[in-house]
Amino acid sequence: MKETLKTMVVGVGGQGVVLLTDLLVEAALLAGIPVASSEIYGLSQRGGSVTAGITFGENTNGFIEQAGVDILIGLEPLEAQRCAAYLHRGSTVVIDNNRILPYVVNAGNAAYPDIEKFVGFLTAHIHKVIYITDDLGSIKPAVRNLYVLGKLSKEKVFPIPYECLIKAIHNIVTPDFVTASLRTFELGRNN
Repeated sequence: MKETLKTMVVGVGGQGVVLLTDLLVEAALLAGIPVASSEIYGLSQRGGSVTAGITFGENTNGFIEQAGVDILIGLEPLEAQRCAAYLHRGSTVVIDNNRILPYVVNAGNAAYPDIEKFVGFLTAHIHKVIYITDDLGSIKPAVRNLYVLGKLSKEKVFPIPYECLIKAIHNIVTPDFVTASLRTFELGRNN
């Protein structure tokens, strides 16, 4: 891989932002792709906003500047919307419609934003938007992030080979979740 590719993973605590970041870094290393990741920003405890940056390619660092994200992985739509300033016209965005309502919405003090309107805006202004609205009721929340990765892994812009992702899942995911993780990843790839 000769050029750099900047990726941001966003969600809330409990959705697996940290796991997905670790998995992408491991898979890149297995593929021989230079990689760097930023610290995970935010409250990684359940419900807090969490953001991580990953850069693939030569002379990498995990720092991501505004209008510098090539791939945005939004495990929660509002968190993806909060990171819109990091996108540019050539960006690819994957957003899982897995809404986790913030406290102010649950308390009735604010309304959850119109995500379909946001997706429409993105579709008109950036290269590619993958908005996941599939019914994933049977998928355990702990592995839902791998469904999102499965969808993204089919995209031309995604730099990591399939085989390295599979090996990284075996290496990173706890043994109790490997089978469910692989099944969910493959489901994302095939839907």
